[in-house]
Amino acid sequence: MSTKGSTQGIVPAPDSRRAGDFIFISSIYPVDDTGQLVQPDSLSPYVGQSAMEAQSRRVLELLKQILEASGSSMDNALKAEVYIENAADFYEFKLVWKEFFGDNPPARTTGVIGPDEHILPGCLLNIHAVALANDATVEREVINAPDVPSSMDAEHAPHAVKAAPFVFPSAFPATDFETGVPVGRKPNFPNYGSDAEMQATYILENMSKVMEAAGTSIKNAFKSQFHETDLQNFHDTDGVWADFMGAPPDGLSPTRSSMGMYGFLVPDALFAPNLMFMIPDDKHEKVETQKGIRWHPEAVRKVHFTPGMWVGDWLGLAGQGSVADFADYDSIVRTPAGLPHYWSDIEIQTDFTMELIREQLTGNGLDLADIIDARIYLVESARRDYRGFVRAWDQLFEPIDPKPSMSIISSNQTSGTSGMMFEGPVIEIDVIAKKGGK
Repeated sequence: MSTKGSTQGIVPAPDSRRAGDFIFISSIYPVDDTGQLVQPDSLSPYVGQSAMEAQSRRVLELLKQILEASGSSMDNALKAEVYIENAADFYEFKLVWKEFFGDNPPARTTGVIGPDEHILPGCLLNIHAVALANDATVEREVINAPDVPSSMDAEHAPHAVKAAPFVFPSAFPATDFETGVPVGRKPNFPNYGSDAEMQATYILENMSKVMEAAGTSIKNAFKSQFHETDLQNFHDTDGVWADFMGAPPDGLSPTRSSMGMYGFLVPDALFAPNLMFMIPDDKHEKVETQKGIRWHPEAVRKVHFTPGMWVGDWLGLAGQGSVADFADYDSIVRTPAGLPHYWSDIEIQTDFTMELIREQLTGNGLDLADIIDARIYLVESARRDYRGFVRAWDQLFEPIDPKPSMSIISSNQTSGTSGMMFEGPVIEIDVIAKKGGK
């Protein structure tokens, strides 16, 4: 089942897509019923309702409406991802968040994408989510590990929410929620150690405890996205990642996208992994699939993620960009460098990226109709040409019903440079599919 309506032509996707017991909600923007960005009702930006309060209230009202229309409710929300323009606006958002969710909030990832980074000028946030259906065969369970710093007062979000066969943890940076970032190189010894390694270790040590409290293990990560303020830190965090998640031949890291994030709610935070875990049982175990791939990341780049992974009927794929050969930088598929204005770069890259994804799906006995949710990462030039992405996506999915839900995430580093791992690609697409599409 999918619902249509309040995406109002912004996102080329239904409001929601159901698969099994889960309902995936597309990105919601704070627009009114006429498609206009909502504005505060005060005469001054310094008096009365703030712009962040007005826009937060609107996206959460829409989330409530969509969940109810999709056969779910705010009480059944499992996890939300919120991307805000300015960290200083978070407190105003949190007040509204607490009003809508009370004492039963979902897990949450909050990323700071930077000023004027949304595809709607003046937009301060967007939100997407996953929820449990009202008629689900499993129950929702909130997880808070007793020996991990409590996140409820600062974030008003639990450590994780469990709904078998998955666990949806919050993505917090390396903080104790009291002093800021409690780990890092000593000021008097700046050349000893790596802040990125220390922060990654702190986060994953806590995540291990949260997963133990949920009845699973950190090695049961299914899907992941790296969010990093500076991609120069990738090598350090990826090494720590392999220590915790495992790497061939002794372990199996989850599928992954690795993307730049302008910032986090905690100053000096460098890294936050957005994750989805599985709970093994007689029907669900992690199984790597290399079917339909043109390269394996471990083989060609010694980076620690899996290109495809089955968990029961669910198939997670790693994020893809328009790269024909991951071992060859010159294989990026795009418009000719000397003729940049005769074609649409984002349309060419979207088409080729989806060709790679379709090859993986076909190799695993699936097709585009089996994609449940798509996560679209856009850099600055891609946002400018977003309409080209919509044209390519609409053409690709025109015959398919229901279409996948979709999240739109702006990706740049703190420096303002591209959030992609290397220059050239302007879009990365990360999908989750399910056998039979339902």
